[in-house]
Amino acid sequence: MFTIGIYPRKSVYRDNSDSVNVQVQMCKDYAGIIFKDKDMEFKVYDKDEGFSGKNMNRPGFQELMADVKNNLLDVVMVYKLDRISRNVQEFSAMYDIFQQHNVSFVSVKESFDTTTPMGRTVMYILAAFAQLERENTSERVTDNMQALGASGKWTGGKLPTGMTSVRRQVGDKEHSYLVVDENTIWLVKSLYGLILQGYPITRAERYCRDNGIRSQSGKFLNTSQIYNIITNPVYCQNSIEAYYYFQDLGCALPDPGLFDGTKGLIGYGKTKSGRQSQRKQEKASWTIAVGIHDYVIPAADWITAQNRLGINKMIRTAKHEYGILKGVIHCRCGARMDVRTYTKNGIPFSYYYCTDMARQGKTKCNSGYVRTEKVEESFLKQLRRIRFNPDGFKLRCDVETGSLQSTSSIKEELKQIQTSINNLTTTLMSAMESSAASYIVKKIEELDQQKKILEGNLRQAALRENEARSLQETENEIYDGICYLLDHFDHIEYSAKNELIRKIIRKCILDENSLRILF
Repeated sequence: MFTIGIYPRKSVYRDNSDSVNVQVQMCKDYAGIIFKDKDMEFKVYDKDEGFSGKNMNRPGFQELMADVKNNLLDVVMVYKLDRISRNVQEFSAMYDIFQQHNVSFVSVKESFDTTTPMGRTVMYILAAFAQLERENTSERVTDNMQALGASGKWTGGKLPTGMTSVRRQVGDKEHSYLVVDENTIWLVKSLYGLILQGYPITRAERYCRDNGIRSQSGKFLNTSQIYNIITNPVYCQNSIEAYYYFQDLGCALPDPGLFDGTKGLIGYGKTKSGRQSQRKQEKASWTIAVGIHDYVIPAADWITAQNRLGINKMIRTAKHEYGILKGVIHCRCGARMDVRTYTKNGIPFSYYYCTDMARQGKTKCNSGYVRTEKVEESFLKQLRRIRFNPDGFKLRCDVETGSLQSTSSIKEELKQIQTSINNLTTTLMSAMESSAASYIVKKIEELDQQKKILEGNLRQAALRENEARSLQETENEIYDGICYLLDHFDHIEYSAKNELIRKIIRKCILDENSLRILF
């Protein structure tokens, strides 16, 4: 049987000629023309409607590639090249896998033959143009958003705390602008007041919790939310003092003549979308524009608040060479644990403590302070036990593998079934008029059903075996890391110890006097 995998995809559904169903039908019709002498079966991978083609993280595509690697397909067919990939590098890697498993690639719309050098060259050129089209589209959208931001318009997204937006007619178009919400802006003013009084962010968070001050969604404010509010230029007065502050940071700015002290500012480009999530940008990448909304905080006070944050941050992140488990140790309540160090009579003392307890008080968590030496001795003792008994150290596998078939046995069974189907098909051709024909057809259908079940089992077995191999490799790496740490513990500097522990340990949980290590 000649197996053709059809991969359709549509980023946003529309009922037109490029819909998923139409793509599948056009691929089948095209296959009927170019493979008319083959006994064909089709497998359709149509789970990716709504997914972007800019990366390979798509369930249908991953299933397709798994079948390619398990030698279950002879051809991969798409309606158009950019349905399967819009990135030249990823497309090249994908096509290399096709070649390794003798899988041909066919695009209906572009109509090229990948068995010839010219066909492969044309394919790579088309992939390059697909990527170029995507990048140009992204660049045009970014430029348009930057132009809107530079003119003081609100480009969308989550509204700043204490702000709302209005639509206003400018020329022949409507645009969104920010305005101060007099009913909710008190929260912003209160937070700036705390910071200007000298409160560090953690103490400001606790103050809000103790006094029942909540966000607009009704939840208690955390340090990240407070930090984002305090550093947001939207509340800052557009005075010339603010202009020079942002100029020193390297921000893109409009004409200084616009900084007349009457309005607030807008910061654009503070975050950038990545493949998985948004990430904060350095302030030198920001674009600062003058809005139409009233300012909330005078520029001098806003700048003072930024400087106070810098001081608090330096104190908060001051590095002491104590606490090798920093970054991996958590309290029994689930919160992160940090290290507090002080010196008494010339002798340094250091303790692990729950950050939720420090911020929200003992009503939240009463775990207290635990000496770092005590915790770390327990940690090293457990590592020594693992070193001398490596067989007792195993990572958890989600699927038990002992009683399940291996890929080799499933492939052998598939081979036998295919041979039986071929033999029955040959017999059927010479017995079409006999009474046995219906029995042979029924038997072929039964074998075909068994074959489909086995193909599904083969995919699961391959994933299971890959997971087992990956777990074994990870276990070996962790064990080697444990041995290295113990052998060189007295000669490795603090930062190297902490970095190595972060690589081999997923998490430590401290509960009273007991320490649990999770790999």
